[in-house]
Formats: sequence, C-alpha cells, structure tokens
Amino acid sequence: MTPETEIVSLERFLEMDKGKDRLEYFNGEVIYLPPPSIDHQRVLLNMGAELRDYFKGKPYEAFISPLDLWLINKEKALNVKVQPDLMVICDKAGLRENSYYGAPALIIEVISSLNETHDRVRKYSTYMEFGIKEYWMINPRLKTIEVYLLEEDEYKQAAIYKGDDCAVSQIFGGLKIHLEEVFSNE
Repeated sequence: MTPETEIVSLERFLEMDKGKDRLEYFNGEVIYLPPPSIDHQRVLLNMGAELRDYFKGKPYEAFISPLDLWLINKEKALNVKVQPDLMVICDKAGLRENSYYGAPALIIEVISSLNETHDRVRKYSTYMEFGIKEYWMINPRLKTIEVYLLEEDEYKQAAIYKGDDCAVSQIFGGLKIHLEEVFSNE
C-alpha cells in the first residue's frame, strides 16, 4: 500500500490543508500520508530525544513531525510541502508558527512498508533537488540507518549503520547516535 495522491492547484491544496489529514504537496500532487505505526513512533521519539540532547545549547534546532516544511524554488515555479519525521535547521529566519520555509541541513525519515517508496524515491530526489545537505533513512524493521550526503548536487551514500553501530553525521561534527538507543522499546 502506498500513500494516495491527487492533483490540485496550490490554492486548492492550501484549503485542503486546513483539515486534520496529514498531507504533502509536490508541485500540484497531493499525497495523503498513512498514520505512523507504533514502531515508527518509538523510533521517532527515541531519535528526537537524541537530537534534542545533542543540539541543546547549539545554534541549530531539531524539529519533529508534524511540522510543515515548505521547499520553494521560485526559479522553477516549484512548491513542495512535506512533513519530514525530523529536521535540523540552521537558519531560524524561516520559522513560522506552524511551518518552516527553507532548506534544513539534515532531514531524517523513518520508513515503513506503507511509505518506503515515497521516502526512497520521491522525497530522496526532492531533498536532493532542494539542496538538503544530509538525508537519513531509518528502517525500524531492519534496524538500520542509511546516511546520504549531498556532493556536487547528488546524494552519495556515506554509510549504512546496523547492530551496535553509531550513526555519524557527516555535517554535524560530533553527532553520533547509538542505534541501540534509537531502536530501544524501553
């Protein structure tokens, strides 16, 4: 099962987005996101806690879903609204009450069987196109973290972490996440 899609104008999407559905927008295409699983929520909360602790007192800030992220490329007339599971921003000027306008330095998605293609294909290529420097995909089923780094406008796989590894950020020196903490059920 994959997320449902619908094609609409930006104006129509903004009306639709006032509801309670979890929606993403890719330059006309509306994606209805399925509710996250229990495993997804556990991993998201654990990873969020790790990021909160690491970035405390630093000039960067981590946010957890559902915070809308608007990626806007005026040169190509593209408008994309996503709800990444986690994002780390460096430029707080783009913060609004319920959203962020800009390009986070790091985006982390927790993938599942319901959204794997969406995260691995659509979001991967979108984040690359909009210059997101680092993209992590966490797979709760396989208990892995894949790290991709933007180099010369293309993502290069930096590493796949598993077992008792520590996932290491390529852009935030010192950010190391123990996988045992991320996949803990306690």
